[in-house]
Amino acid sequence: MFTENGVLIDFEELRKVIDKCDVFTVGFRLFSERMIVDTRTTGEEGPMLEIVAPVGTVEERFFWLGQRRPNFGVPESFTFFIWPHSVGYLEESGMMHRIRQRIYPLDNENGDIGRSVAESIWKLISLERKATNDAITGHNYHTLWEREPSESEPDAST
Repeated sequence: MFTENGVLIDFEELRKVIDKCDVFTVGFRLFSERMIVDTRTTGEEGPMLEIVAPVGTVEERFFWLGQRRPNFGVPESFTFFIWPHSVGYLEESGMMHRIRQRIYPLDNENGDIGRSVAESIWKLISLERKATNDAITGHNYHTLWEREPSESEPDAST
């Protein structure tokens, strides 16, 4: 099955990751920030979904996770994957709904985690929109080939 940009995704494998991993991190193609999902809970602490800066190694991520959630040890299962499509398609494909269900089942009345997820999605959409606008305007991007000025355009060097 091909998706919005023609890249093939094995949705069955992705569902397994979402359903079974204690902690998973999602990278995106247009911006460097990651979405980290920690499904572990204790009596006092619930699951976590946050938008975070990238790190260089899995050890750095485990250190960050230990600092952020000290009541938990190293996760039993940890996965990182790149979502090669838009944030909108993460929603449309049903994968974001599956993530929501994993961290707060429909019968859970915890409004804090629901609000946190909604804020995180809006942040992802904002990051994607900014990255797209930057690409269009050339902000933080370099061109490989400069356009030759046409005869009707004034030369910038004069």
